[in-house]
Amino acid sequence: MNRLSPNLIPLHSLFEGGRSDDQVVCHNDQGSMVWREFSAQVLSLAGQLKGRSEQRWLLAVDDPQVFAIRLLALLFAGKQVVIPHNAQPGTLGVLADVFDARMEDGVIDVPEVSGYLAALDPQQAIIDLYTSGSTGQPKRVRKTLAQFEAEIEVLESLWGPAVGNASIVATVPHQHIYGLLFRLLWPLSAGRPFDAVTCAHPDTLEERLLVLGDAVLISSPAQLGRMPELLSLASLKPALKAVFSSGGSLPAVAADAFFRQLGQAPVEVFGSTETGGIAWRCQEGGGEADLWTPFPGIDVACSNNGALSLLSPFLDSAAHREMDDAIELKPDGRFRLLGRLDRIVKIEEKRLSLPDMEQQLNAHSWVENSAVLPLPGRRQSLGALLVLHAEGRQFLESQGRRALSQILRTHLKQHFETVLLPRHWRFVDQLPIDERGKTSLAKLQSLFASEDPLYPEILRVHHSPDGAAHVVLDLCVPASIGHFSGHFPGLPILPGVVQIDWAVRYAREHLALSGHFSSLENIKFLALIMPDTKLSLSLKWNAATRRLEFSYSTSQRSFSTGRILFSGPG
Repeated sequence: MNRLSPNLIPLHSLFEGGRSDDQVVCHNDQGSMVWREFSAQVLSLAGQLKGRSEQRWLLAVDDPQVFAIRLLALLFAGKQVVIPHNAQPGTLGVLADVFDARMEDGVIDVPEVSGYLAALDPQQAIIDLYTSGSTGQPKRVRKTLAQFEAEIEVLESLWGPAVGNASIVATVPHQHIYGLLFRLLWPLSAGRPFDAVTCAHPDTLEERLLVLGDAVLISSPAQLGRMPELLSLASLKPALKAVFSSGGSLPAVAADAFFRQLGQAPVEVFGSTETGGIAWRCQEGGGEADLWTPFPGIDVACSNNGALSLLSPFLDSAAHREMDDAIELKPDGRFRLLGRLDRIVKIEEKRLSLPDMEQQLNAHSWVENSAVLPLPGRRQSLGALLVLHAEGRQFLESQGRRALSQILRTHLKQHFETVLLPRHWRFVDQLPIDERGKTSLAKLQSLFASEDPLYPEILRVHHSPDGAAHVVLDLCVPASIGHFSGHFPGLPILPGVVQIDWAVRYAREHLALSGHFSSLENIKFLALIMPDTKLSLSLKWNAATRRLEFSYSTSQRSFSTGRILFSGPG
């Protein structure tokens, strides 16, 4: 293995010889941690954990540096590691039966000791990752350290020489397989420093590059797709040596922006928690820029139903594993992704590929991105969620949602029968994403729940650059809404308590709001909201003071304002 790189050390034997005492392992907002400190903390904590009887340990730590120390200490203490997909109380409650003890954020008194840790058996070192699963229930994916090491060897063989000694910076969390592997395990094995600061915003990335110098960015399509609008990519040169992306396909327009301004398109990695990495591509022009190249050692085939069939050293099985991705396999072994087979729906007994419809919507000059999805509770009904370019936004603001959706329906009629066209349309500033930069069906469907007779119609969602703190929803309050009934006969008005309820509901959906309702502050109802009123709901969440500020208004008047206080964790 070491012939790939003289610095590459398998994780299972990382502490036998180790690194030089002063080699930097991790940068943080206070400075850096060198190997002497890092290895001493792992050694000491592993010694303490060996004396504990609990075998299965839940690891839920937000700080990447602390996470790495505790992960390695648990493994070298012979413990089984359980990593949840998030640390929300509800998630941990569901997983209560799969762990015996918890390793969380906070200071642990770990005196530094000297010595070394003997190599462990990588086949016996177990890490259980949990994903949200297709049903929303946590799904366990068991990995051995040997599987991670096999993938690290492939990554180093492909990109190690180009990456060199650059530091690793990231916009993605470390608790999921992509961030865990690319942000922590690969750098630790290859002897590259990783940065504990998560660059959630472009200005943070620029600040960290000034501190770190040469760096490699680990990010996602959702985050990279917005980056060209928020900063000059050319300003990241020459510090940024490479960009990696995973979690979905990077839009070609974003890849082109990086190529033109940075001199290189991001390296996209295709894979999953279950399979590990499968293939990669780099969209730098040419008619085959969308083709994926399998990782060395991975055999890709196309099954009889057009699905990707996979034989991988990152899996336990010695047989091909069929996936839910449809592919077009080329004679040279590369392949084109055609969409998920599980995203095939039937509308009035007619078969429809949702990715195909999204591709046609994205081909319209007004559309930047789109998502088409089946809607629950509506028989054979589709919804379309769109992010618009400037020209599309101008048309929406001047002509309205109905006129724009009709133009887009006409565009789709060139490719699909009328019965297949979406009936419900939403226009947003960006597709909703989670902390991994991925969109979930539940999040998408929540934007259509407003057609429930108890909620307004959402016309558009405006996210601020700090999406966790401020959002504005353009609403229409239809006359058919149930809250107008009996309030009051002859003069229907929207109750104030409903306005407060909506503010809390949409803040929980679109912001990082947590906690339980506590009290109200400075509530003012300034004008009546009548049936068929179109207005905007502004929501600002202050996590430090745990206050949600809301206001309902139009350009001509303010209807209501106030603050809602929350207490305790969510």
